[in-house]
Amino acid sequence: MKHAIFLGLATVLVLGSCSSPEKKIISIEKKVVYKKLDPVQADRKLAIEVSGMTCEHACGGSIRMALKETGAVDRVSYDFETGRKTNTAYITFDKSKISADKIVSIIETLNEKQFTTGKSTSTDLEEETKSSSPSTTKTTTVITETKTSKVDVDVPETSWEIPNIFEFFSHLVN
Repeated sequence: MKHAIFLGLATVLVLGSCSSPEKKIISIEKKVVYKKLDPVQADRKLAIEVSGMTCEHACGGSIRMALKETGAVDRVSYDFETGRKTNTAYITFDKSKISADKIVSIIETLNEKQFTTGKSTSTDLEEETKSSSPSTTKTTTVITETKTSKVDVDVPETSWEIPNIFEFFSHLVN
């Protein structure tokens, strides 16, 4: 009698645990919207010492993006050297839309106040152009664009396994 109950129970548990998990396909759509920025008529250039930059691409990119979002900054470039404590950022901007003090404030509040600023000098672009070789100021316009991408992901359904029932009940057989 014990053996029949044991075999019946073991058979039910083994068959129940042998099912394969079903897979669901989930579609993920991501929309990226770029907002259109009016051209910036840069008339001022700010050279500012920035401490706390560990790399030009990530740190410099976060500064560049934050300043460009104001709609008053035309260009941000760097004199960057890895391992140097203080690097220099060169920012061309429209002085009628943003002040040098506001630019400093934006930089110092980024990434949980990761960056500190030091000595800065601001010059008119016209004066700089007259004193140096002729150059043109480049203005960039971002076009409004929406892109949708679709990604199919295989996600297994939640499943669980029953422990080896034969080992569990082996003491009943002996």
